[in-house]
Amino acid sequence: MLTALVQFLQRLVPGRRGLFAAVIGLASCLELVGSATGWAQAPTASAGFVVRIIEGTKAAAPKVDAKLGDLRRELEALHNEFNTFTLLGEHTLRLTAGQRNTLKLPDGGEMALQMLEVVAGPPVRVRHALELPKSRTVRSVARGGRTLDVRPWADKLIIICTSVDK
Repeated sequence: MLTALVQFLQRLVPGRRGLFAAVIGLASCLELVGSATGWAQAPTASAGFVVRIIEGTKAAAPKVDAKLGDLRRELEALHNEFNTFTLLGEHTLRLTAGQRNTLKLPDGGEMALQMLEVVAGPPVRVRHALELPKSRTVRSVARGGRTLDVRPWADKLIIICTSVDK
């Protein structure tokens, strides 16, 4: 079939330069048609997220929930006012580009996490938006990385730790 196509193009366009231009033009048209019909679309990017909701309070004796051992250093930065940290909930989410998921917070508010895109690396980074009431933060985090967002709640803190799966 390819031979027949070349012969057809040779008859249509005389000379080697004309044949080369015709083949390039045909390939460009096929690429354009393929893109328009979805042939050339890459698979949708996705990422896994772990969202931990943590409560910070003031107490006579400092204490960090054993399940938060990997966050001990980050939480110690808050020790000047809050010294007791308890894990209230952990949520695992798998989001594709453009997808948004909401979670209830202990203070009655709602947070949302939206996966924006995967950015080629190195290192590969995941752009996502964290929406809290009256605020929206867009971040680009390497896989395996995490962020902390702190929200006051009466005489306590709500700490939202968002980790991007490796």
